[in-house]
Amino acid sequence: MGKNHDLVVTMKRIKKMKNMILYIALCIVAISLLTVYSATIHKGTSFFYKEIMWIGLGIVTYFIFSFIDYRIYGKYYKVIYLVNTILLVSVFIVGDKRLGAQRWLDLGFITIQPSEFSKLLIVLTFSEVLATKFNNKFIGLKNIIATALHIIPIFLLIAAQPDLGTSLVIIFLYLVLVFMNGIDWKTIILMAITGITMVPIGYFFLLKDYQKERVLTFLNPEADLLGSGWNVTQSMIAVGSGGVFGKGFLQGTQSKLRFLPESHTDFIAAVFLEERGLIGGCVLLALYSLLLWRIFRIGDKSENHGKFIAYGISSIFFFHIVVNIGMVTGVMPVTGLPLLLMSYGGTSFLFAFAMLGIVQSINVYKE
Repeated sequence: MGKNHDLVVTMKRIKKMKNMILYIALCIVAISLLTVYSATIHKGTSFFYKEIMWIGLGIVTYFIFSFIDYRIYGKYYKVIYLVNTILLVSVFIVGDKRLGAQRWLDLGFITIQPSEFSKLLIVLTFSEVLATKFNNKFIGLKNIIATALHIIPIFLLIAAQPDLGTSLVIIFLYLVLVFMNGIDWKTIILMAITGITMVPIGYFFLLKDYQKERVLTFLNPEADLLGSGWNVTQSMIAVGSGGVFGKGFLQGTQSKLRFLPESHTDFIAAVFLEERGLIGGCVLLALYSLLLWRIFRIGDKSENHGKFIAYGISSIFFFHIVVNIGMVTGVMPVTGLPLLLMSYGGTSFLFAFAMLGIVQSINVYKE
């Protein structure tokens, strides 16, 4: 009787699954696969086959998280927060240092970047805090300080690695979730004044020299075309040369002639836009927009905890999309944020599919 009941429950949950978000994600991933192949073919096919492996693991990750009741994250949010903190601290103790940053943990069979998963973990924990302690009651400086204390330790650990892009995501997540929770105008004005005050302090005392250089390069990339402005300039050339219809698959020159560094990771959108042009870019943005809309729809139909998680996950995707596309087109500073589901990288693929799996879980397990 027990086994039959469990089977019936499982089948009902499978029927409740709305895998449109998976189908949309796989369309983006297919575009990524072709673009990574084009960007790295001069180096061989190893990146292409590795990405196929990561996509497979990502799909498995998606279904695993789909069948984990999302409400369990709220029940154990303190444990999740502790794990998040330990992972970030461990980077400074046993982490690998690359390109002046210490962000990676080598587990032997896989190298992970804890700060990537930290964004999701902070969404899971902060959503529970808002849903249980501040739901529709976020008013005044006292609540700002109380909620900021949940975010600041994670933010500082990520900023110290240093990882400017991810630390900005954490700030963005905090603002979005607090706003979606409900907040009065006086508190919004107070937060705005505080934020404006912190900008110069952050620039002069928190940013590393190379991060300040990125900001200055964004303001005037022509000042050092052969140095700090090289990446952005070559990316803009690639995007501009694509025109309306693009040069065609395997016909891009910026990555093939090795003018464009990190063409398969941070600047993969530049490779895609050079080959597929404005039309291809519009299709890609339409897919991302549809994905965000589906996540929002699922969140809107859930109770507060699930709603905040869905909003937080959609905010992560949104921030990555806007900043990465802005970066390759020269309208935003270079931050190193990957274009989720497009940029090559095992951690980012697993991270993205895990988030989508949790959104599916909200749909399956919501009351």
